[in-house]
Amino acid sequence: MKRLFILVAGCALLAGGVRAAPVSNRVYDAYFLGFETDPAMDYGGRNITTLHSLACRGISWAARTERFPFVAPAYEFILAGGLSVVQHEVYGHGSRAREFNLDPEYGFGLDFSGWTSIGKDPADNEQNIMLAGGGTEADSILAHRILRDLYTGDGADGSKIPLMAIAKLDFSLYCLITPDPNDSPDDFSEEYNGGNDIAYYLVSRQAQRRRADAGDVWNNDYPIDFNDSKLRDNYDEVQQAALWNLCDPAALAAMYGYVTDHVLRGKTQVRPPVIPLGGGFGMTAGTRAFIGPEEVTRFLDLYWVTPGPLVTVYGRDLSNPLNRTYGWGGGLYGLPVLPGVSFGVAGDTWQVPDSEEGLYDGSGWNAVGELETLLFGRFGLSCKVGAKSAGFFPGTPMDSGLYGGAGLLVSF
Repeated sequence: MKRLFILVAGCALLAGGVRAAPVSNRVYDAYFLGFETDPAMDYGGRNITTLHSLACRGISWAARTERFPFVAPAYEFILAGGLSVVQHEVYGHGSRAREFNLDPEYGFGLDFSGWTSIGKDPADNEQNIMLAGGGTEADSILAHRILRDLYTGDGADGSKIPLMAIAKLDFSLYCLITPDPNDSPDDFSEEYNGGNDIAYYLVSRQAQRRRADAGDVWNNDYPIDFNDSKLRDNYDEVQQAALWNLCDPAALAAMYGYVTDHVLRGKTQVRPPVIPLGGGFGMTAGTRAFIGPEEVTRFLDLYWVTPGPLVTVYGRDLSNPLNRTYGWGGGLYGLPVLPGVSFGVAGDTWQVPDSEEGLYDGSGWNAVGELETLLFGRFGLSCKVGAKSAGFFPGTPMDSGLYGGAGLLVSF
């Protein structure tokens, strides 16, 4: 792990000092409206990104902020804060609740607060665990999709970068503000009773190990065992994952490009700086983290950037107090196959760690392909089809089988 950290830190330093090739200006990304089988975190996130981009573009046009691009963060970050909450609740907790047929309902406050309620108690503690983790999971899926777009081809709208940043921070900040159950059991209990996702996640995993009643956990009637060493160990793993998620050179480089190109120079599109390899090729690295039903998992992504498609590979660990296993995968995105038609494909495999939660075992896999058309540069379709084994892989159903989505694209 020390070597991985050194590699990521080195990439961050190099990425900060190298400029990407100039990209075209005043070209807006196509807008998307679509649906996906639950959990609809990916295409739901694309819907949220479209709302954010349209709102930012509308404000820019109405207020003529193109002449004063330095004011853009004032509304781009505010809109990102509000819409990331919608992603967290509707396409995060809500997506998992819809996947489990739990009839979710939502509420939002003017202070950027949000909550999700369900019409039925969860059937088991696995559902409790996935409901708790779904909010930060969905925001992380949204952030990663935007990052991929930024490093593909000519880049992406700079206005999307605040949404990426706020969505990515959601997981880390939520983990870091959660009290330590060992040092502050009363505070931890208060957070669990008050709906803190991370506290609820940790309690649900303990309840799964004890085979406790899922309804008691959901209704805050479960007596937390603070003498459980694995509760403390899981908390420590979550905190480490939160810090790993923050150490993301690709996201930091995107923020650098946002300030220098979008805010100071008024460019519509941003392609973040990368380590140059010559001929328009380059590379950078990124970090992600998620909380699963019986493990905390951390990703180390490597991005090979080309003048057209983006190539990614990653390795990850899956860790719990009993065992640590590993997985790997990669993808090819934005590959032109015909004029106005591009294709993407990704595959993943991993070994499920042994655990006291005892939910899954063996190995897991996931494969997905995505096709996009934008004919005459104006109208098109986007669709994806995937298949996976049973178990947790971020942003996909828990059951084995097919999943997919489709949507409309329009550019103006």
